[in-house]
Amino acid sequence: MRIEDIMNRHVETCRPEDTLAQAAKKMWEHDIGSLPVVAADGRVTSVITDRDIAMDAYIKGKALEELTVSEAMSHRLVTVQPTDELRVAEDRMRSEQVHRIPVVDPLGFIQGMVTVNDLAHHLRTRGSPEGLEPAEVASTLAAISSPRTGPSGRAVP
Repeated sequence: MRIEDIMNRHVETCRPEDTLAQAAKKMWEHDIGSLPVVAADGRVTSVITDRDIAMDAYIKGKALEELTVSEAMSHRLVTVQPTDELRVAEDRMRSEQVHRIPVVDPLGFIQGMVTVNDLAHHLRTRGSPEGLEPAEVASTLAAISSPRTGPSGRAVP
């Protein structure tokens, strides 16, 4: 099974110059936890999450209207392509500890999003032997949820 078979094709995005308030409003209105960040040419350059927004505002002690997406967005971009097998998304989620991945075409334009929830909802069934095993998705979720190291280099509790 390929990513295009399960990905969400309707994707809200934001721009680097948007305020964190604008990004948070989109997330709230669409009940989502992240937004791909697209450059002026429409290519995905990053992702911003609700956690990125909260932590940036907290650390800087400023209102969301005073901060921009470019200040808080991730500096690493993990993507997959629509024709990749589900296992590619699952492997990247596990290794990069992310819950959501933008799906882009070969030129970097957004095509959709795939989430760990999408993987969980499309587990192998009797009629779909090419899906993922439940244990694989559980392992991915455990890896995503494992603590990363904090600024001190120690694991965050």
